[in-house]
Parts: sequence; C-alpha cells; structure tokens
Amino acid sequence: MIRAEEPLLDRPPRVRDTSDIGSHKGIELGGSMSNEKKIVTGLGKPELHRVLIRGHDLTKDLVGKITFSDMTYLMLVGRFPSDGERRMTDALLTILVEHGMVSSVVSARLTYAMAPEALQAAVAASLLEARSVHLGSSEWSAKMLVKALSVDGSSGDLGAVASSVVEQFAKKKKKLPGIGHRTHPQGDPRAERLFEVARETRVYGRYCDLIQQICKAAEERHGRRLPVNVTGAIGAIALDMGLPWQLTKAFALIGRTLGAIAHIGEEIRNPMADNINGAIKSQLVYDFDSK
Repeated sequence: MIRAEEPLLDRPPRVRDTSDIGSHKGIELGGSMSNEKKIVTGLGKPELHRVLIRGHDLTKDLVGKITFSDMTYLMLVGRFPSDGERRMTDALLTILVEHGMVSSVVSARLTYAMAPEALQAAVAASLLEARSVHLGSSEWSAKMLVKALSVDGSSGDLGAVASSVVEQFAKKKKKLPGIGHRTHPQGDPRAERLFEVARETRVYGRYCDLIQQICKAAEERHGRRLPVNVTGAIGAIALDMGLPWQLTKAFALIGRTLGAIAHIGEEIRNPMADNINGAIKSQLVYDFDSK
C-alpha cells in the first residue's frame, strides 16, 4: 500500500463554503433549533459564479490542471492521489475499456440500431450486463476477500485463510469470483499487468496477497490452472487502495462506458447490427416441441 510519507503533488487548498454554515446541525439563521433533517453532501455544490467539487473550485483549481485519474480518485476517495496511486488508478480505468465483440457491446450496438436517438440507452444496455458473470465480478470477489479477512484474517496465515475460502465455495458448489477465465485459461495478461503496476506503485497489499493465495489453494484442490482474472485483480487492488468492496466495480463501469461509446461510434460509421441479426436468424432453429 502507499506509505503515508510518500509526497503528494502540490494541490490547491480546499475552498471553505460558509454560505449555509450552522444549518447542518439543525440551527436556523434566527438561532432557533430546527426539527428538519438536513441533506448533507461533501461532493459538489453549484453556485452563481463557481462550482465546488470536494471543496475545490472546479474551474480555478481543477479543469486544465488535473487528470481524469486525479478526478476519479478525488471523487471516490476524497483526496488527491499520490503519484503511485494516480498511476494505479489510470491502469484500473484503462484495463477494461475494450475486450472484443462481447455480449455487452453487442447489446449497445443493437440498442443503438433500434433507437439511434438515445445514445444513453445503448450505453445503459451495455452497462446493465456488468453483473456477477461478466465484467461485474470484481465486487463479489472483493466481498469474498473482505469477508475472509474479517472472519479468519487475524491469525496472519493467508494460506490457511485461502484454503478455508476454497473449501467453503467447493462445499456450496459455487464458482470462486475473480478466479479463472475462459478466454485466458492459462493466465489473464490483464490481471498480471495490474499486479505488476500495483507492486511498482506500492499499492500491492494484503488483499492482493490473499487472492493470489486463493488461486494457489484452488489449483491444488481442483488440479488445474485457475489464475486470477482481471476483475479479481481489480477487486483486490481497489481494496488495497482503501475503497469499499461495493465500489470496486466502478473502474469496470467507467472504463467500459468508453468502450461501449466507441462501439456505438463504429456502428454509426460501419453498421453491423443487421449482420448480427442475420447471423442469429441463420442459426436459429424453431422447434415447437422444445421445452
């Protein structure tokens, strides 16, 4: 993990917003107590001549001065990243942008072909497929890791923790999330590269160690290669960066949003929705008695 003494780049100080100070604790301007519950956010606030983002002036302090990776980290974590955290965030945002003509981007293309006036619907159709089987398994892998360390991690023996996880999933006949990949059965090159960057940036920590140990235990139990896949790597690294397991899928969603839009752009320039429909129809067999 990033060490506390690693220097951060100079960043503009946060802007103190005092426009409605006192109201957050239920105190009205007149000094009387209010029974109304306040809606409090620390993310952003638009004003007449400025927009505040996490306490920073958007146009004066952020736009043209920070990268999108900086902005992502600022929004998700609440502070600017160190150099290492920025590089790691950039890798996580980049790694899942594109992976070929998978079902999620086919959904985007077909949706756009039927409703070209609704780009957002086509992108949404693609992102809705980021679930437990495809693209979205990082959160379930991360949840598995958090639960394992909270229950059995106090002993410090990650090998024993990993073996326990594998046995639990085997007894329930459930697939280990974040482990194995049908396209990359001998090893997911994307996961391998993410772990390399994590080590280089000193983000690699206990969760990354644990998922590697789980792979080792799973391979020993099942007698075949079961490497960490890209979503498993994302989940472990995001946890080591301090994100809650529920947000570890964010990197997949942000990256694949760009990928889906790129596929829609190609669909505009070189339509293939009709060809996809034609391929389906050519292989379709109608069996009235099929159950």
